[in-house]
Amino acid sequence: MFTNKWWAGLLVLALSTGIAGCGTGNEKAIDPGEHTYANPVSLDGEWEQYGLGDPFVFSFNGYYYLYVSTRDTDTGVKVWRSKNLVDWEYKGLCTEEPETAAAYAPEVRYWNGKFYMYTSPAGQGHYVLTSDSPLGPFRLSTENFGRTIDGTTFVDDDGKWYFYYAGANGIQAASMTDPLTLAPEEVQTGAFMGGWTEGPTVFKHNGKYFMNYTGNHVFSSGYRVNAAVSDNPLQGFAGFEGNPVLLRSEGKTVGLGHNSVVTGPDLDTQYMFYHNLEGPGIVGPLRHMNMDRIVWNGDRFSVWGPTSSPQPAPLLPAFADYFDRSSLGGDWSAKGQGKWTIDADKGMEGDSLGRQKDSVLLAKPDTGAGYTAEFHVQVKEGEAAGAVFSYKDSKNFGEVLLDKKTGEITAKVYRAGTIVGQQKALLPQNFDAGKLQNLRIEVSGKQVRIFAATMRLLDLELQADVGGGKIGYVLNDAKAGFGYTAFSNFVDGSGIREAYAPVPGEIDAVDYAHAGKHSDAKIETKDRGGYDALSLNSGAELSYQVNVEETGLYSLHFHILPASKEVSFRVTDEKGQQLASLKAEAGPDGEEWQTISAQGIKLEKGFHQLKVQMESGAMDFAWFKAAAYTPVKSASEEFDSKNPLGWTRYEGEWSIKEGQLRASSISPAKILYGDYGWSDYTVTADFTVPEAGGQTGILIRATDPANGMERNQNRDDFLRGYFIYLDDQGIHLAKHDYSTVPLADAGYDLPAAGQTFRLKVSARGPEISVYADNGSDPVLTYIDRSEQPFLQGKIGFKSVGTSSRFDRITVEK
Repeated sequence: MFTNKWWAGLLVLALSTGIAGCGTGNEKAIDPGEHTYANPVSLDGEWEQYGLGDPFVFSFNGYYYLYVSTRDTDTGVKVWRSKNLVDWEYKGLCTEEPETAAAYAPEVRYWNGKFYMYTSPAGQGHYVLTSDSPLGPFRLSTENFGRTIDGTTFVDDDGKWYFYYAGANGIQAASMTDPLTLAPEEVQTGAFMGGWTEGPTVFKHNGKYFMNYTGNHVFSSGYRVNAAVSDNPLQGFAGFEGNPVLLRSEGKTVGLGHNSVVTGPDLDTQYMFYHNLEGPGIVGPLRHMNMDRIVWNGDRFSVWGPTSSPQPAPLLPAFADYFDRSSLGGDWSAKGQGKWTIDADKGMEGDSLGRQKDSVLLAKPDTGAGYTAEFHVQVKEGEAAGAVFSYKDSKNFGEVLLDKKTGEITAKVYRAGTIVGQQKALLPQNFDAGKLQNLRIEVSGKQVRIFAATMRLLDLELQADVGGGKIGYVLNDAKAGFGYTAFSNFVDGSGIREAYAPVPGEIDAVDYAHAGKHSDAKIETKDRGGYDALSLNSGAELSYQVNVEETGLYSLHFHILPASKEVSFRVTDEKGQQLASLKAEAGPDGEEWQTISAQGIKLEKGFHQLKVQMESGAMDFAWFKAAAYTPVKSASEEFDSKNPLGWTRYEGEWSIKEGQLRASSISPAKILYGDYGWSDYTVTADFTVPEAGGQTGILIRATDPANGMERNQNRDDFLRGYFIYLDDQGIHLAKHDYSTVPLADAGYDLPAAGQTFRLKVSARGPEISVYADNGSDPVLTYIDRSEQPFLQGKIGFKSVGTSSRFDRITVEK
């Protein structure tokens, strides 16, 4: 979880003192290259020529379990188990029920001692199966209750259940009366990708509901993940600005989609699991699993990916115990009269029935000042049992109790034997404390947040910082069972400070690893719901840990707001070598965000630190992006050859006739030329004025193209880039990002349809200037000050709703 107040306080503290993270840092410092993984992932036991499609990962009692779609010709669901999200052990089929033939997108949720599997056989409605173990055997528990495909569940903080699934007009949802039963009413959530939308996953963060979802066709290289947020679990989901959050249409992995989200072994970092498309298998698509880190910034997240080079494995907790032995050992100490025993197969049990209250078992190591702890508790008999946290001594500690008799959860914090913080709440009626339940405690500054079975149930706010101490278990006249226990000195997303951002990629300014000499920096909410590093002035230094995929030349783009007339800063590496020097001037009104760039910066493959060091002036800093750089090579083409080199068709019917490149009116058409590493350039071309209702024009800064017209997707905006075009109203500028956003228009007296018209487009940084008919002054100028300006990419042509002819194109630096 992630609280705005904590993040604000930590940034000010770290910038003034140089603190790198929260807590004592007990996690073992490791070489980031010592234990890595690389996407895509193949596993022993996977379906031959079908792979690992629709991967779903969830955690239970210290282990992660993976389930994937079943090959169309087979029956049953396969399962793998892991402790660290990287090393997976195949555990066989967890069900062989006949109804699981071609079981698509199986998902499992634990609730009150039972495991519920939801799956759609060949996409034809849903079944629910149940088991006493995540490894099965799962047995059929319902008839087919329909609701299309790709069902997923979500349990809110009040214990209410919801079911989400694919629909013709986007993701649909329905309430559930229990884990086996859906209410008949269904609603449109608002999550829609302009075509077939599937693969939802829903989770909660800071009181808001988040949904990730996928579209539009599993065999498309433009298959992708979008994200949306709402204040309501059923409807009102609004897509993120800058969607898709995960996309790659060309390269090592393409066709990315159908995700699940799980918290990693450090108890703090979330990871997205998804599949990539490798082509047709023997039966259905051949896909494999991928995993990348989710990074939060306020009420918005991004995915550090897609990656396909070695990445550091997820960090492990500072302390963990599975109780898979026959004695407690030296890592635990008991206080009070309770009796504590361990069975290697059943875990630990505590018994204080009829004895002194508050019998405590404490783990040996101390936590940091801020941390996250996880416990598993089952109140078998008697009154109450639970967890202790921040335990310093018998008069200074916190405790959380699940009371089986009263159906309550209670949290208390003691100082000098006096309660200084206390909160109590009724447990949801469908919550059974007599079954093994997960307790999660987050200690952050003065706040304590308490979750049970993923539900956020209690929040304590103290007058002073809670601080660290020992964790453990407590019995209050009860017999109880206990499972996996762990703590990590990360909380509220602070694990980001130990992470290495993949390059190429984008990094938020606040995701620094170490800070330097700046005492008055602050942060502030941005319109997009995140944070910036503000008021950086001379001498300030922020350091970022990066993992460079390949040695080569890169462009570094920085999104800044000068707070002085002029500002300058430099970028250095961990050896102090200067990589780039950048300068900017404040805009006319002093409130204009800018994106400035340094081109052709050589970065070496591997793990490094990039430092942003202020030299003069002052600025606010939002993000920086690193992308592969290729120098622009001036070129021209008059289409005298039937096979011009370097052009790639993505849609439509293209031909060369009479020295012209021609696009048919049969369907939308797009074609690209150049290099994705191109940045600043000028493009000039002749093309025909479109017929009424049509569009003809130039594409610039184009990346991630795919054929949006195939497989009934019927979309002409499957790319990222800008489209400068003519129609019967004039000249226009639009932004494509697997959606279309109009940016600017210019009325112009165009020739008749079919006549040739010349257009020149200049792209310099985020500024785009358009010149018409050999004119010397731009008819349209636009500066993209958004959070997602497109700064690099190919050039090309696009035609929609008309036949078009193109000629005499030139590209210059």
